[in-house]
Amino acid sequence: MTSAEAARTEEALSLDEVRRLYHAHAPALRQALQRLAGPSLDADDLLQEVFVVALRRSSELAAARSPTAWLFGVAAKLSTTRRRSAFWKRLLGLGEVEELEGGDSPARTLEQKQAAKLVQQALEVLSSAKREVLVLFELQGLSGEEIAQALGIPLRTVWTRLFYARREFAAEIRRLEGGAP
Repeated sequence: MTSAEAARTEEALSLDEVRRLYHAHAPALRQALQRLAGPSLDADDLLQEVFVVALRRSSELAAARSPTAWLFGVAAKLSTTRRRSAFWKRLLGLGEVEELEGGDSPARTLEQKQAAKLVQQALEVLSSAKREVLVLFELQGLSGEEIAQALGIPLRTVWTRLFYARREFAAEIRRLEGGAP
């Protein structure tokens, strides 16, 4: 580790540096959160929470090899925690509120909505571990190394989970489209 890297690991990011990270990564993080958390959770709320964590733990973020991977790791952990909490709330019958339709732009076609719904339904059947790897690799474009760093798992585990996630995802898409199981 160079002296510059060592100095950087001891200092926290400034508010402006975190703001720059927000502007650079918020759209991709929001998209990933929508896919990881599912339709019943608010991706914007989760995105805000990711950057609250980034501010609170800015020295860890400053020390990270890849700020992108660090942010996606926080997003994956938050979405898993929220999904688990939502599951137990549903199971116990707490907080049953009708879901409101969002204000989609008129340019978005019915076909796009149906495809997005199909993808989300297929993602729902995957375990959290497989869903995280599939979303981060296939849909968000992170490298295997970035995913391993973000999730704190070995690189070989990333590739194994991705292999099985792709297989299960494709089978679920076929099932949902009325094809062979």
